Amino acid sequence: MRIKHHKQIVDMLYKEWDLGKKSSKAKGKTCAWIYWFEILNEVEEVITEKKDNNIIGICAYSKCGSKKHIIRKKIYELLKNLLISSFLVKNKENLYKYNNDYDYLPKELENYFDGEITILIVDKQYRGKQIGKKLLNKTFEIAKNDNINNLQISTDESCNYKFYESLGCTKIYEKTIPNREVDKCGNKTTEEGYIYEKKLRNI
Repeated sequence: MRIKHHKQIVDMLYKEWDLGKKSSKAKGKTCAWIYWFEILNEVEEVITEKKDNNIIGICAYSKCGSKKHIIRKKIYELLKNLLISSFLVKNKENLYKYNNDYDYLPKELENYFDGEITILIVDKQYRGKQIGKKLLNKTFEIAKNDNINNLQISTDESCNYKFYESLGCTKIYEKTIPNREVDKCGNKTTEEGYIYEKKLRNI
């Protein structure tokens, strides 16, 4: 992926979510870069939608126990950790707390999935054009061909979570979590986090 495409994706993330920026007092788009490096540290493949060679949407999935792209993943993990430990993040403890709040998979589901949708985002200018549906369906097909049976999708009130239900995903877990995206959820102090599953194969 070209540098300009990485920047376009980070811009989308920065405009869409806080990602710990306020609580950690991080500079500029630092938290968006940290989040993007974290995704790249996990994923098997990033599926993109482009217009005029500009990225307007992405979807990606990870696979449990994968041995692919080990070197690439380690590089992105290093970049993520370097950013977190840098002067660009003033309150590192709050950034870790933000990330932990959104990691709400319960113990009973830890070994339930063999893959996960790690990101789905479409540029605000291009929403309502079925791009998210196209990206997700394509990702489902690629993950299925990668021998994944059951995908996890974590989402919350700040997202259009019912969109997943329209694509055959089933909500299997719900938890109330501290609201770190206050403006998107009506200025509430808590929000509902959801875990959906998408069965790709009947086993």
